Amino acid sequence: MHKIITTIFSLIFCLFVQAHSGKASFHIIIDTDGAADDLRAICMLLSNREVETLAITTSEGALTPDAAALKVRSLLNRFHHQGIPVGAGRALGIAPPAWRRQSEQISWGDVANIKSSDKTAKDLIIQEIENDNKKVIIFCLGALTNLNDALNAKPELKNQIERVIWYNSSVNPLRGSNYDADRASADRVLASGVRVDIVSAETGPEIVIDGQYLNMLNEVENNRYAKKIVESHNSNVLKPVVESRHLKMWDDLAVVYLFMPQLFTVEHVNDDISLYSLSDANMSMFAKMIAVNILEGKPDSESRVFFGFPDDPSLYAADIAPVVKSIIARHGRSEWRAGVLTNELHGHLGIYAIIGVKMGIRAREYFNIGVDDIKVVTYAGLQPPVSCINDGLQVSTGGTLGHGLISVAADENIRPEATFTFKNKTLRLKLKPEYAQQIRSDIEDAIRQHGNLTEPYWQQIRVLAIEYWEEFNRHEMFEMISE
Repeated sequence: MHKIITTIFSLIFCLFVQAHSGKASFHIIIDTDGAADDLRAICMLLSNREVETLAITTSEGALTPDAAALKVRSLLNRFHHQGIPVGAGRALGIAPPAWRRQSEQISWGDVANIKSSDKTAKDLIIQEIENDNKKVIIFCLGALTNLNDALNAKPELKNQIERVIWYNSSVNPLRGSNYDADRASADRVLASGVRVDIVSAETGPEIVIDGQYLNMLNEVENNRYAKKIVESHNSNVLKPVVESRHLKMWDDLAVVYLFMPQLFTVEHVNDDISLYSLSDANMSMFAKMIAVNILEGKPDSESRVFFGFPDDPSLYAADIAPVVKSIIARHGRSEWRAGVLTNELHGHLGIYAIIGVKMGIRAREYFNIGVDDIKVVTYAGLQPPVSCINDGLQVSTGGTLGHGLISVAADENIRPEATFTFKNKTLRLKLKPEYAQQIRSDIEDAIRQHGNLTEPYWQQIRVLAIEYWEEFNRHEMFEMISE
């Protein structure tokens, strides 16, 4: 037993601390039918920087495709990941499962004013696979309808699919709710020659989603994805089901497999299809621990020198120390890190530099991507103070001059605005007029009081920059246009 525990902790250590370029290890398209275990799995995948989620599609099962798409969009809006496209699959007209009413009542987010997608699941899968520069993993949490439809339309797509990871109860014989929802599509995908890794919880000991597990998730610090799982499972809809010990780690077990295949035993069905399960009781007891670690991710996934960016107030200047914890709690560690590094690079604690930080972090959040993955065009010019935005943009996005990912638009209308392009999708962010006016007014007031560029002036600018850093909310301060 001691040897097993040592092995597991060694695997966890290697998984989350290995040095790499900072690029996502897994490029995935998620397909979901909208069940509670899908919600847990999607939160896990969205939370971890090792995963780049290209799109989410919905299939018939726990919910209808349209109903599931509405919930997915509401979840992405809640996490401010509106740049991840969503496509609904075709309805199958099958009898609803017994848990549909429960699934309909689970809140994923605010569904008010949710816009529908202009692409079907089939077309979205084709588009994202063709546009990506890596082979894609199709992560299926329901029926295989949408993947089958995409392969029927373009059989050559299979050469760009690394593998399919599919949760299903059994292979020999083929059965389970995800298979039974659309047997014809499943049979065709399984015979297509695409590698399919099937994950099952049926043969191993049950991994119950209970109060103890929710408490583990609740202790994950500053993690909105873990908090969403806890919130939904403590709701009036799911709490009785949790207390009855009915919910098990099903689709979310497939996420554990993605990150830690070493825990699973494999049965090779044929050259393309393999079944993965936690048949060893000693291994399955660690699955919850792995799930928590997936949600936590590495201590600082964006740094290449630090292992965990410093957040001890005693390490910071006297006027910064009191706001360290507040800024991290309000705006997250990514914004804190980028703000600190920007102002060190910038040479002073600047107002527009902070605006650039918040703008860049908001753009990355929109696409749910890491650093050095996005092309930036800034309209802030080359003349301070507005051009100071450019320093914040470079640090917060990793789109530096050295990487060739940032350029200054040849536009005489200098303004606090930028466009961000990621894989043929562009977002335009512009500082709202009321924020721009407040900044101009405060700077003019500092000049009237202290003169321009005097030492007292810079001291006042520093005070204002700290105040804006703490108080301005990046989710409220920008006009956002998807182009």
